[in-house]
Amino acid sequence: MNFESPPISAYFSDNYQQGRQYFLDKCAARNIPVHSFPHPEHKGPCGEILAMDCALVGNKKASKILLLTCGTHGLESAAGAATLLQFLDHDLSQTLPADTALLMVHGVNPYGWAYARRGNEDGIDLNRNCLDHAKPYPQNPAYERLHKIIKQAHVDAAGLEEFTKSFAAFAESEGMARAIDGVTAGQYSHPDGMSFGGHALSWSWQTLFSIADTYLRHAEKIIHIDWHTGIGDFAEPFFITDMKKDSAHYRLAEKWWAPHKIHADDILAGSAPNYTGMLVCGLRDHMAGISKAEMLSVVIEWGTYDMLKMLQALLLDDWLKQYGTQDTDLVREARNLLIERFYPQSPKWRQNVLRKSLPIYQQTLTALKSW
Repeated sequence: MNFESPPISAYFSDNYQQGRQYFLDKCAARNIPVHSFPHPEHKGPCGEILAMDCALVGNKKASKILLLTCGTHGLESAAGAATLLQFLDHDLSQTLPADTALLMVHGVNPYGWAYARRGNEDGIDLNRNCLDHAKPYPQNPAYERLHKIIKQAHVDAAGLEEFTKSFAAFAESEGMARAIDGVTAGQYSHPDGMSFGGHALSWSWQTLFSIADTYLRHAEKIIHIDWHTGIGDFAEPFFITDMKKDSAHYRLAEKWWAPHKIHADDILAGSAPNYTGMLVCGLRDHMAGISKAEMLSVVIEWGTYDMLKMLQALLLDDWLKQYGTQDTDLVREARNLLIERFYPQSPKWRQNVLRKSLPIYQQTLTALKSW
């Protein structure tokens, strides 16, 4: 693959406003129309427009579509967005087969990105929000026991260490898999708590469904990559799927993205949290209701720090939901540490994200062509 990339600063943004402008400018330079969905109620910290932007490259009536989304967890957006920009600079995105299109959805959670949070404007984890809110919510008994520990924790250095010890004690008693499930799977009983999935579909989800209705309804085959950060080895891609290991789709994923391991029941602590309301699942269910398209979805995480540090990061994010508007040294320190945990400043990390994402895109387009 002969491609000399511009400096990483041309792709990795410092904030939401810059990241969005990078995307709009890149699309404009390549005459790619962008359909923007401004948030009807919220602005960014500098009064800027918050919007979910989407752009289609290729044949509008193509039967095969590569769907790329980033920013479901707000501040994690910048890494996935950087890979989109580099992809647009590469011939791969400009020489699509006649029956293939590329649909990019940039900034699924613009509020979270703008305010350096994982959650959205309502304090909701969007990746736990897409489920039928008319039905009884899934129960998370482990979280019920962890909620008090989480809300009483402090976020200075000593407090983070104490929280880690309290969590370790819970895991020792209940098992690590159950403990991880408690804080990450999703919960619907504590709006002020961690991994809260909300009690109604968010603006982001309604907007994403509208995009799907417009751009994906006619498709026959769709491969969906949802970019995230935080799980896996530092600067390495970590593939996650909800597909069963004995399914035909799982076997296809193993073949398409070899030699990457496709994680299903071994995501964290040797098991898989019982995630509820995930984007890839919710969007696939929505498509099943409006189309006959066959859809294969994966989440790709860019690994950052070890599990305990990322557990602390989840605590920081939860704490900032309540105290993030205060102008104090502790708030600034907590926010900067949260950003670093999900969006490392390390040039090596950012270079590896760019270097390793292009082959993934190439593998995916090859897979789509052969599917």
